[in-house]
Amino acid sequence: MKTSIVVALTLCASAAGLAAFVWSGPSEIRHYAPDELAELTCEGLGERHEEVIFAYHDAEIAHYRQAGAFHDDLGIPPEDVVPYAVLIKRFLRDNGITEADIADTASATPILSSGFYYEVSGICAKNPSWQATDAMKQAALNLGLIDG
Repeated sequence: MKTSIVVALTLCASAAGLAAFVWSGPSEIRHYAPDELAELTCEGLGERHEEVIFAYHDAEIAHYRQAGAFHDDLGIPPEDVVPYAVLIKRFLRDNGITEADIADTASATPILSSGFYYEVSGICAKNPSWQATDAMKQAALNLGLIDG
């Protein structure tokens, strides 16, 4: 009987400790450097892209649970940490294309609202096994940003 009670109390204490750990919030959000993203396929880049967005959303939900209010940005990551934008900026720099050549300046997310991003996304959706940088090169060719 005493053993059952001790086991039950130990189990409850372990569950409480795990709940406290989970409640304390998500771990640090992973941000990727351009070099880490450069060798990814379209599918891999898409996975990293979703990972970062979901991590920001999860962190915002955890903040809401603790503070009872949302931040002003509502858990939307800044464009400069979103993997597609990070790699696009690198591609532009490496190919002598300025952000002004592609950016939608009327948007809060000028790169991710650009026609270039939409072209890359479409190419990647049709060819998930392509290298993401190859899809960007094809998009740049399609849009006349670089010569073949």
